[in-house]
Amino acid sequence: MTEALTEIFRQSRAVLLDFDGPVCSVFAGLPAPVVAARLKQLLQDEGAELPQDVAELDDPLKVLRRTASFAPSLVDKVEVAFIGYEVEAAGCAEITPGVREFLDACAEADQPVVIVSNNSEPAIETFLGLAMLEEQIAGVVGRPIGNPAEMKPHPRSVLRACERANVPPGETVLIGDSDFDMQAAANAGTLSIGYVNEPEKETKLAEAGADVVTSSMQELAKAIRASR
Repeated sequence: MTEALTEIFRQSRAVLLDFDGPVCSVFAGLPAPVVAARLKQLLQDEGAELPQDVAELDDPLKVLRRTASFAPSLVDKVEVAFIGYEVEAAGCAEITPGVREFLDACAEADQPVVIVSNNSEPAIETFLGLAMLEEQIAGVVGRPIGNPAEMKPHPRSVLRACERANVPPGETVLIGDSDFDMQAAANAGTLSIGYVNEPEKETKLAEAGADVVTSSMQELAKAIRASR
């Protein structure tokens, strides 16, 4: 596995890193189902009738994404509330084991790291500040505010991250823990590494197009050092 990861890093000149998963568990202190419930209540308070599938959602990002289709006039209101909850969650998020070592290894290998995420930039920046990681991050690209249709797997944010790193897509690698991350990488033309933080994700990420998968940020650190 490490050899395959090392080869990926040999082909790359910049790292695009998903936020929730590889960097931290955003909703560890404020659970995602709680945030989803708050957003659904907001929609109902504003007079929206929730479709059955939305009523059953426990992922706030999915609630936001679906709002655009059944209550488009409320997208901005839901977005503003969601950002507030994300910032609150970021204040008690749990850092991913090994991510500091990985970021140190990227710096040693002279590979800039840009965060690319469906989470909001204020939440990401809040966590990076609290964790004192800002200096190791070359840029942050969060979700396109007010346009949930362009969240990953849409390639827009990934391509923006490549521009921020000043490296073409074909020479970057996206590390993420969801099928949307792997699909976004494929849509943008970057290499991809699936980060498996739950055993059932390994097959899912491979099927979504991950070039290789790993369950350890420490293994990624080892691989990027070996690539140089």
